[in-house]
This record gives sequence, structure tokens and C-alpha cells, in this order.
Amino acid sequence: MSFHTGGRIGAVRTSRWISSGATYVICTNPRSGSWLLAEGLAATGLAGNPREWFNVQEELQQRAQWRMDHKRDLTSFAYLRIACAKSKTKNGISGIKVHYYQVADLARRLDLPGVSVSQLMMRLFPGAKYIWLRRRDKVRQAISLSMAFSTGEWWVIPGVLPEMPDGNRGEPSFNPLAIARLERALEENDANWKNLFRENSIDPLVVDYENLASDYQGTVTTVLEWLGIVNADAVVISPSRLQQQSNDRTEKWVTLYTEFKHTGGNVPEQRDESGNALNEPQVLAGRETIPSAWKQWVGQSRMNRISDDVIVETLVGNGYGRDAALAEIARATSDPYLIGGARMRQRQSKAMSLLNIQGQLAQLDAQARTIERRTVIAADEFRDRYYAANRPVVIQNLMSEWRAIARWTPEYLKRTVGNRNVEVMTGRDANPKCEMNAHRNRTEVPFDDYVDMVFSGKVTNDYYMVPNNRFLQKPEAQPLLRDFAAFPQYLRSTNNGAGCFLWFGPAGTVTPLHHDTSNILLAQVVGRKRYRIIPAAQWQYIYNSTGVFSDVDCERPDLVQFPKFRHATVIDLVVQPGEVLFMPVGWWHHVRALDVSMTISFTNFIFPNNFTWEMQ
Repeated sequence: MSFHTGGRIGAVRTSRWISSGATYVICTNPRSGSWLLAEGLAATGLAGNPREWFNVQEELQQRAQWRMDHKRDLTSFAYLRIACAKSKTKNGISGIKVHYYQVADLARRLDLPGVSVSQLMMRLFPGAKYIWLRRRDKVRQAISLSMAFSTGEWWVIPGVLPEMPDGNRGEPSFNPLAIARLERALEENDANWKNLFRENSIDPLVVDYENLASDYQGTVTTVLEWLGIVNADAVVISPSRLQQQSNDRTEKWVTLYTEFKHTGGNVPEQRDESGNALNEPQVLAGRETIPSAWKQWVGQSRMNRISDDVIVETLVGNGYGRDAALAEIARATSDPYLIGGARMRQRQSKAMSLLNIQGQLAQLDAQARTIERRTVIAADEFRDRYYAANRPVVIQNLMSEWRAIARWTPEYLKRTVGNRNVEVMTGRDANPKCEMNAHRNRTEVPFDDYVDMVFSGKVTNDYYMVPNNRFLQKPEAQPLLRDFAAFPQYLRSTNNGAGCFLWFGPAGTVTPLHHDTSNILLAQVVGRKRYRIIPAAQWQYIYNSTGVFSDVDCERPDLVQFPKFRHATVIDLVVQPGEVLFMPVGWWHHVRALDVSMTISFTNFIFPNNFTWEMQ
């Protein structure tokens, strides 16, 4: 299989779109409500991320993003892997949305002689399920498409500004001949989908736009049930962000176009050079406009002192005209924002170089790949050897006098706190970015019910009590504070739970790869936790694009997408009950609970522990 490579076509004949869960394809045509349906399904966090992965513009966007962190272009095979990975939710379900003209154009560009669109779809998506999203009212669909072509406005989300293509886009003008061509093309491509389903004995789930628009939440629930999502009818379907685009002008054009047809108006058939009756003008125009994603790459490349020749050849290699590339270089050269940014970059480059050198030198340390386990560490030695040196250590026997280790059984916890409502994080499996969007997952449950959930034997990451829930600062948790004490040689006292936090969840809870903005002591009360730890000085291998989190799945790193990660020193450590891990500020760590786990973390050191961080 091959994919768009800026005009260069290569063959990768064995590629398949593979997912551990169900793969489904939304087969549709423009202005059928595919944005509405796809957004609704993606928002559940349970039904994949159905985007137009075979839209040329989508692929070019992904290629530009890839270039931000890589010196070579994204290969076709790597693009397929990235698109497939991004199309999935944590339950393994993969979603794809495709217009017929896109798959027809893809078939034309493949080095697979004699393979039809139908054969291509079956080869690319083996075992997939199909949704046929269509619009009964072809007149309104064609008018909507004509307006979108004229204005460049394909969707409206309040507060979100879409990237508008360059050129003369503005008020649309009524052109009945153009609308007639689009109506005919839409009818033909609906027929093409119907023929594809018939040829392959596919019985798709049929969704009409009119039903979707009138019963958005019910339609999304129907698709979830069709996908086999457990308890689909209980999934909360939030109102769509998309705003209806039809208006008085739409109704006026419907009247005018209906009159045009009734008076015998007709138009001769016109097709593009590939034989398709329908395509996007900006795709056929030869991409003389550089989109914002590639403009960002140009700016980054200039700040990294990449030569103009290399920038131009990269843009040309990705399908943009040489004149357009040269014009973009000229704009970047005189851009006052980039000029100011380049000056700031020069000031920061020495600091970055020093950090990188320190990271390289740190790897020469014989202890670089291990974490010491110590039984007794005096306060001064801890400060000098570990705290000030930014070095982790496991300290044993610190918790020997804690009553919590023996007392904190399910029965004791329920008896002590009872059925008072407490806040926990739930629905984490449905929110792949639950750590970054924690506010969406806050739920109140009776504490005794939560204890039963945790000790049920289920291995899951779906519910977890974390520091953001601030359980130990709540009145109902105060009796538990008597069962442990801060370590006075390292920590200030914890009056009313200040400075200490509880992590409490079943086996299977995961905290993705991240760093903390302060030093932390992690005291393991119940169960074991597995830490994968990376030195702070190796930040350049981590791909940190958002906040304190890495983009890399530490347990299953994709070294095609994140090749620098292979250079990271990953220290594997299992912390046992009764052990305390000192995690230095800035060190990266991924955490998985191997058993039902309770961990108390402390930040109230007697040493300075407030630092200034620049966040992404």
C-alpha cells in the first residue's frame, strides 16, 4: 500500500489497517453530517477517532507535525502506522471517515495495477464494519457544498477559528450550474458506495443526516450499540460543539435552484482529469499555498539554523511548488516575530547545550542505570547525596512504626471512614488524556463502595483516587492521619494532612510518563508499584509537548514515531510495601500498580522545594 508522498508514489503492498478492537469505516460524501457524527463518536472516548485519514490535507498536516521532531520525511508506511494509532481509543476501537472521492483518488495514486476501489477497501480494512452516512436531500447537500467551496468554511464551532485557505474567499454567489454538477456528483458517489457494499456483501449501518441532525444523541448511542460498546445506553452524549450552518441564504438558494430545475435548467456532465465527478478545489490546485503546520515547521527550521535550500527542497518534496516555498522563506526571513524569537533562541541555546552535556556526562556514572536501596540515611547525607544532587533513592525501614501498614485493611478503612462521599477519578479508560483533563473525571462515591470496588479483584485503570482528589485534607479522612507520620529528619509535620497525599486504587492503575515540578517522597503502604524512571537530564529524548507529560507510551514505545526515545535510560524499579522512594524534581517516571495499592506522597520537605517551571 502506498500513500501520498508529494507526488511520489511507492508501493507497500502488504500494509493493513490493524486494530486490537473493532475497526469501522464511515463511508460518506461531503456535507452529509460526517463532522457531526465523527465528533460525537470521538467525544465518547469509546469509539475511536474517526477522521479523514486519507484526506490529502490531513496527511500533509501529519507530515508537517512529524517534521517538527525528525530530520527526514515521514514514510508512507510510518504514516499508516501513525494514522492507525491516532484513530484508536484505549479500548482498541479504530475509526475512519472517508469520502468516496478520497478513496477513488487514493486508488488512482496506488502502485497496484488493476485494483478497484472496492478491492482496495477490502484489502486495506480487513474485517472492518461499515457505516453508510448519507443525506436524502441532495439539493440542500449540493447547495451546502457549493457554499463551503466558495467560502472555505466547512464547519463552525463557537470560539474556534478554522484555518482558511489563501485566495479570494468571501460571500458565495448563486451558481445553479455549479450546484447541478455537485448534485449529480453526490448522487453518483452515493451510488458508488451502494455498489461497493453490494459487491462485497456488506450490510452497513445506514445513518441518514436528517435523522442525525434531529436526534444527535440518539444516533450516536445507536452507533455505540452497533459497535458493541458495553452499556452504550448509559454513555453520556454531550451536546455537539458544531453550530448549524444553514441560514436564510440557504433557503433562498433552495427556492432559486428549484425554480431553475423546474424551468428545464440542466448542465452538461463535467469531470476532472482523473475521471472523478467530485473533488476539492484546493486539492486540484497543486497546493501552491503553504498551510500553517508547514509554516510552523519553516519557522522552527530557521530558528534551528537549517539552510534555506534544505527547507525549500523539503517543501517541494512534500508536494508544494518551488515558487510557493521560496515565497514562504522570504516571508519568514523578514517576519519580526521570528527575528525576535531567533534572538531569544540564541540566549537559550547555551543553557540547552549545558543541559545536554550534563546529561551525556551523567551516563558515565556507574550508578546511572540503578537506584540505590538504603536502610539508614542521616538528614545531612540525604540532603547532600540525593536531594541536592537530584538523585533518586529507595529508603527502607522508614515506615517501621507506621500503624497503617498493618491496619489499612478493607474492613478497617470502611469502619473508619464509613459511607461518606469522597471524590475519586472515574471513567479514566474512556478518557485517554485523563491525567491532563482530570476535571472531566471527578466523581463522588460513598467511600465504603469505593473500597469494595478497589478490592473486588478487578485489574483496571478506570477508577483511581489521586492527589488531586485531596482526600487526606478532608474531615472524613482525619482519623487515618493518626496511622502514619511524616519523617522528621526530612519533612515538616503534616498538620491536618497538609503536604501529604493518597494514591489509592486497584491493580492496573497507571500514571503515564511525566515529571513532577517538586521533589516527592512516595511511601508505599499497601501493594507493589512498578516505576519506569528516566533521568531529568535526558529530557531531549522524551517528546514532551504538553505540560509535564511525555507523548511516548513508556510500556509500548513507538520508535518509528519517537526514535530518540531509544536513547533514553529507562530504569525499571518495583517498590515494595514499607519502602519509600525519593523522586527528584524533573525526573521522568511511569507508574503501574501491580496489586491493590495505597501510596502516600509527601512534598513538605524541610529543604527548599518550590521551583519555577516553564510549561508547554
